[in-house]
Amino acid sequence: MATARPLTELHALDPEFHLLHEQAQQLYKSSNETQLEQAFQYAHSAYQLQPEFIANLNLLARIELKRLNFSAAEAWCEIGLNKNPKSISLLYSRGHIALAQNQLNQAEHYFTQVLSISRVATKALNYLAHISLLKGNHVAAFQAYSELAKTQRNNTQIQNKLFESISNLTADFYSEELELDLLRYLDFNNVDYSQLTSLATSLLKHKFQLTENGCAVELDDISKDALFLKCLTRFYFTDALFERLLITIRKSVLLACSQTLQIDKELVSLIDAIGHQCWLNESVWYITKQEQDIVEQLEILTHKVLQSDNSSGIEIESILSLILMYKPLASSSDAELICSKQWPLNSLIDQQKNEYINLSSQKNNLRSFGDSEDEVSLKVQQQYNQNPYPRWSTIGYNQPADYIESLKSHFPSLKNSLINKRDHLDVLVAGCGTGRHALRLAKYFPKLKVTAIDLSHTALSYAQYKQETSFSNLNVEFLQGDILKINQLNKQFDVIECSGVLHHMQQPLEGLKALVGQLKLGGVIKLALYSGQARVAVTELRKLLGNKLPQSEDEIRLLREALLQNALPGLWEDLFKSPDFYSLSGCRDLIFHTQEHVFSVLDLPKFLQAAGIQWLGMLAPNNSSEIVSKYSRSAGELDVQEWHSLEQEHTNMFAGMYQFYGIKNS
Repeated sequence: MATARPLTELHALDPEFHLLHEQAQQLYKSSNETQLEQAFQYAHSAYQLQPEFIANLNLLARIELKRLNFSAAEAWCEIGLNKNPKSISLLYSRGHIALAQNQLNQAEHYFTQVLSISRVATKALNYLAHISLLKGNHVAAFQAYSELAKTQRNNTQIQNKLFESISNLTADFYSEELELDLLRYLDFNNVDYSQLTSLATSLLKHKFQLTENGCAVELDDISKDALFLKCLTRFYFTDALFERLLITIRKSVLLACSQTLQIDKELVSLIDAIGHQCWLNESVWYITKQEQDIVEQLEILTHKVLQSDNSSGIEIESILSLILMYKPLASSSDAELICSKQWPLNSLIDQQKNEYINLSSQKNNLRSFGDSEDEVSLKVQQQYNQNPYPRWSTIGYNQPADYIESLKSHFPSLKNSLINKRDHLDVLVAGCGTGRHALRLAKYFPKLKVTAIDLSHTALSYAQYKQETSFSNLNVEFLQGDILKINQLNKQFDVIECSGVLHHMQQPLEGLKALVGQLKLGGVIKLALYSGQARVAVTELRKLLGNKLPQSEDEIRLLREALLQNALPGLWEDLFKSPDFYSLSGCRDLIFHTQEHVFSVLDLPKFLQAAGIQWLGMLAPNNSSEIVSKYSRSAGELDVQEWHSLEQEHTNMFAGMYQFYGIKNS
């Protein structure tokens, strides 16, 4: 049997092979079916000239993997591995083929083999950590990613995967080593700090010995705690017991400082951190009458200082710092006047000033396509103008990918869809809110041209502000208008995504039909809708309240406090598990929305069919790999009856909504 010759020898002796192999490599970079077929033909011709050349066998396997021809990809790998059982590239590809088919144990086997040959030549360690995450082995994933983060310090993907693994962990006891790690993680850039909430909160609880009976650590020590202070500025806490501690600390600080209007140097960092927390959670905490009276007096004093021509701003900084522990700057009646002053104030005040000024200017730059005339739509618009949802600081991290290739990996039935013939996709995000998802799509699927619409002027102002300040290079156009008037855009789309929107319309099906009218033949639509099973507690509370849903922020705080104090008949602990309960806009969206419908998973195919859309399948909820593995098939291959059975066994499985796809075939 002939032996494989080195590439340099092939250059000299086999120029035809070299040319074919190089052409195949170039075309392999494409996601176009025609070009991938041509790449395969070139690589196969090269194989006939040099059947021993491992790199070409690996290329054939990779092309077939990209085309989702898994059996053929495996066959090419086996041909190569029979020739060289220790080929790192072939073992690596074999691991990826198994991973693409959700064969996690097989993938783990092949990546482990790669490591046994070389620990430095591949990213096998990264993929083993990823497999642990997919398997739900969060402790193992955390340990693996924490080590990788030390050796790959500037790798944003590793840092974000580390945070993803942490998001499912809690601390069983206090660990100084873990505290130091968290302090380091809280200084990472371009990460979602909220994923550290559960672990950091549980660690601080153990450190402070916080229980229902109180806190064993003195306030002076807590107020100087580096981890506690940094957490307050990075994410909002989502724990009822910790909230009670923070409310107590805030009141103590206010009473201590409001008499003299002087802030002790020891308290400056604490007051600033609580102000950050209030900004992040939009002042969701309950405020007693005593505190409210003091804050109102401070606001009166602020107004007088602002009217003075002789003020340099020094007098107002301490007063504002105390006020900001209770209400963000944008909620102040003097916000515009404060922002007009050029006084050099502390960083928190300056940050809120900059956001207020920019958001105000953005409202004048919004483009509209159709004013709403629907009564419910107008109420929803008013809600999100008052409380735009959600506030966010980062879009998180994903590996850049091809949108259609990603869809086909979930739903093999899409392989021959008409949408495959389109190289660049026009995407509509219908009901984009504050823009996070639209910007994520544009950043991590580079071939998309995204149009994002929403009813709320305030939410869209926030979206445009974020785009201009951090994502000006992304191809996203934000427009204000009603889904029911979407035909006025006079534009057809390849893809429509509509998450958490239709269930807030008076007639969800009419909203879906309006969207489908703007979807191209062969186009796909992604929807996310409330699960009735997962929202039993919300539904019961809404029935209890009847037509007395809170409308103002004070009413939301009051009713929320009643829930926390068990002052309403019923069991509401499930509500406290949602992070949305711990921010003002989130709480209103979660529980007190002006309009909502809920669905059963069995309803979803019929809902699509009524609008002329064929069911494709569902996405698995986060952290449900182990649950879904019961059927030994990928999530995209499960039918609605199987999903229904899983939901009956795991009632909160779809707390984050059903997410599913359909296709317009005719």
